[in-house]
Amino acid sequence: MPKKESAPKSAKEKSSKNPNVALRYSGMAFQMIAIIGVITFIGVRVNDYFGAEPPYITAIFALFSIFAALYLTLKDLIFPKK
Repeated sequence: MPKKESAPKSAKEKSSKNPNVALRYSGMAFQMIAIIGVITFIGVRVNDYFGAEPPYITAIFALFSIFAALYLTLKDLIFPKK
């Protein structure tokens, strides 16, 4: 007896089965914002402490924070937690 083929599922039915995907990606965005914000704030405070006229220290910390946030996000995308 041939198997009965099911109709293709709509996008709404597919998304309702796994809502954790949307939560995971929005969580990654908030994680990136938090990492960049906190490390850049630390850079501003360190720059104020040492009194550097051009904010080189802040720029270095901001660049480091972007690389750190990208590394953690890409790591979570490539090797997802199960």
